[in-house]
Amino acid sequence: MTTRVAYVCADAGIPPDGSKGASVHFRELAAAFARLGIDLDVFFAKAGDVQGLRPHRAHIVPTPRAAGLAGELAQLGHANALLQALTTAGPHAAVYERSSLFGLAGLAHARALGVPFVVEVNAPLWREAAQFRGLQLTGTAQAVCLDVLRQADRVLAVSTALAEELATAGVPRARLQVFGNGADLRRFGNAGIAERPASLRGKPLLVFVGSLKPWHGVGFLLRAFAELRRQQPCGLWIVGDGPERDAVLAAAAALPDDIVHEGAVAHERIPGILRAANAVVAPYSATAPAYFSPLKVVEALAARRPLLAAAVPCVLDTLHGTPLPGLFAADDVDAFVAAAQRVLANGPAAIAPEPLVGDLDWTAKARRIAGWLGVAARPLAPAAEAMRG
Repeated sequence: MTTRVAYVCADAGIPPDGSKGASVHFRELAAAFARLGIDLDVFFAKAGDVQGLRPHRAHIVPTPRAAGLAGELAQLGHANALLQALTTAGPHAAVYERSSLFGLAGLAHARALGVPFVVEVNAPLWREAAQFRGLQLTGTAQAVCLDVLRQADRVLAVSTALAEELATAGVPRARLQVFGNGADLRRFGNAGIAERPASLRGKPLLVFVGSLKPWHGVGFLLRAFAELRRQQPCGLWIVGDGPERDAVLAAAAALPDDIVHEGAVAHERIPGILRAANAVVAPYSATAPAYFSPLKVVEALAARRPLLAAAVPCVLDTLHGTPLPGLFAADDVDAFVAAAQRVLANGPAAIAPEPLVGDLDWTAKARRIAGWLGVAARPLAPAAEAMRG
């Protein structure tokens, strides 16, 4: 009898080797399943290097690309090709799927086999796509997503706000579970400290890692840092790329001794960069969506570094109400400066408590998912268990 699980990502925008949060999330959870001895068949709808998914078996079933309505119809039709690939690779003991627009294949495969079907939901995709990327078949996309979720054996929503939205839309509350983002605690906690850029050595250092999107608060961070710098020596290392890149480059040119910009880097470098920080910054604007689970916050906690973050719903949800000294009112420069000064003065005392950090461990999360999928996970050796934290 097979114990192999199908792990499905039918989102045509998420490659297996990407540096953004969705790809990182998929690879990290797959690695956690491997540590537990659970074999996966992983399925992607976008081509990319699958070496990072070993030892699992990887399958690329690319979605035909087209713009507008034609592209959305292609995604609907892709479900059949993905279902055929699932059937050929099977049978499977269970199906675990990252929710995607028009993603029907995972449910169909699980029901054909009569095995558990668990879905992970990271956003209200139909609303997000309509707002940010344009969506012609909005009603169809919403209906497909919600129909899949209503039939799933369990639905894992990454935040309380998202779980509440799904429940209001008809997903049975008894099957809903709030299940936020995670990190490999051993890798982040034990990472070597990255070498700081030369101009930022010998002074307190703030680090921002992530895409340079407006609602990530990059513009605000540049203004707030300038005020903090007027009050005390400090440096800012910004790692990432995106729409706010020009503003970051202009700020770095104006303050070359205090601001350094580095583009997007491989995820393997992130733990060391975070561990070089005196504080990791998550300056979300008040307009940041409440429904997502912020990877930059999770990874800052996993690296055991003080967090300097806007007190917006997605951050507070991740912290489970823990009153860290680095929280500040969103978009408030004075509150940012006061919080930064508290964190820099307190040093290690500003680091999140271990019980909060321990809840973020991907291996522990994968073990819980295995239980919902009905597959056995091997116990970790005592030494490995002790090193998780």
